[in-house]
Amino acid sequence: MEKKLENILYINTGGGIGDALMCLPIFHYINENFSSKNIFYYSADLENFWFEEKLKEYKPNNLITIKNFPSQFGFNKNHSKISKKLIKNFDFNYFDLIIDNQTRLKNTFIYRKIPHKYFISPSLNFLFSNPLFFTKKKKNLIVRLLFYLDKITGKKTTPNYQIDIPELFLNKAKELMPNDQRYIGFSITAGHPTRVKEISIQEIIKVANYYSRDFIPTFFIEDKYIEIKKLLKKEINNSFFPEENLEKELKKPIMVTAMGRLTEFNISIDNGISHMLSYSNSKNYIFFNKSADKFGPSNNSAIYDCEKTKKSIDELTSDEIINFINNN
Repeated sequence: MEKKLENILYINTGGGIGDALMCLPIFHYINENFSSKNIFYYSADLENFWFEEKLKEYKPNNLITIKNFPSQFGFNKNHSKISKKLIKNFDFNYFDLIIDNQTRLKNTFIYRKIPHKYFISPSLNFLFSNPLFFTKKKKNLIVRLLFYLDKITGKKTTPNYQIDIPELFLNKAKELMPNDQRYIGFSITAGHPTRVKEISIQEIIKVANYYSRDFIPTFFIEDKYIEIKKLLKKEINNSFFPEENLEKELKKPIMVTAMGRLTEFNISIDNGISHMLSYSNSKNYIFFNKSADKFGPSNNSAIYDCEKTKKSIDELTSDEIINFINNN
């Protein structure tokens, strides 16, 4: 494979804001190793277009969001009939490389029909990839792609979670969280109400009060959670909700990353905010109900996997949470 690949297509079938943020180490790797002119990004995000709006500050300069592919492209078998024609949306005849981050065979066959020179997909242990290497597939979504890319480049890398935070957000974070105090961050609400992802609010209160002896419990929680915030304010000593002091234009994910950079450590569940915090450089303790090996950040994070302890996350006690943090 050439060292310079001008036009790369990255296909992300995850649709949430956390799924988008997970891709950044791949973008970093591409730009560090392939001198790409353009990274074209398609996501089955139901037209949220995260990197054009809420995640604009995280966006690499050469990232171009694709907005004219069919909705949920790859999930409908009829999409196979139009895959080749999609190249007409661009001013070149093929992609130098397509990276498909998912493992569904049906989707992979559809994506492979888009004109390309090289193709990488973890489907059937990368069997449909070109160049092809026989290797054991890693469980983590990002690590397995980076591991395969390392096979191609001959390097041995770790995921790059370094980002530049605009001064506007860093300065505001420092204003809200002066360094004469010590903070720990909490993210306790799940964006998907149909899945069990949250720790019992009563256990969170116990954890926050335990650490409030030495730290200010700082909650990264949206304004819409009115009743939860009322309860936390009532039950927790010196709790702090920094987003209440933010101007509307600063209430963005990058602000969470900036504030997370000023905490001693952060406690989170599996949600979009945990991925925002993964770029903060602070230590993060993330509690997953399941799929931790696949979706957990691969940097300075200690991950508690309830699947391995055969215990649902809403059954975790404050003692178990505190013991995990103190021992990791």
